[in-house]
Amino acid sequence: MTAVIDAPPAQPEQQPGQRVRNYRDVFAWPTTIDSVSGDVYLQLGTTVDALIMRAGSGAEVNNFLARHMLRVPIIVVPGDPNDWIFLTQPRTTMRMSSWGDLVRTQIGWKRRGDAVLLPASDNVTEGVRWLERPQPHMTLPPWTTVADAARWASSPCGTW
Repeated sequence: MTAVIDAPPAQPEQQPGQRVRNYRDVFAWPTTIDSVSGDVYLQLGTTVDALIMRAGSGAEVNNFLARHMLRVPIIVVPGDPNDWIFLTQPRTTMRMSSWGDLVRTQIGWKRRGDAVLLPASDNVTEGVRWLERPQPHMTLPPWTTVADAARWASSPCGTW
């Protein structure tokens, strides 16, 4: 008996200009292209911001958010260990003690105006990639929601 398996045709890799248009048109994200490398970058601070954490902490935070029915786009940055970048709405004011908790638990953020590399939507195996892809018409979670989830996940008691 012979089995025939039809493989889907290989998708051509998306060009940087197309990726920028997709991110701008579909998600309304401020993006730029590096003229030398062709990489697509997301400018942080105006409509999108980010919290950065190690993979282990990120998994706990993602689990907490998922249990509360929140879906967050997450970029995986390879390293030892990997960093996870949670995309959020722009940051808002928090108490100094909240900022201190983030620093204590090694949760980071970039300055307003900094940029993060956006992965190609078809990249799932190497380099910078999506762990959780953004979905069209998806509202990003508030900065404080992800920050509070990170604080909760790092708490010895699980509550603040």
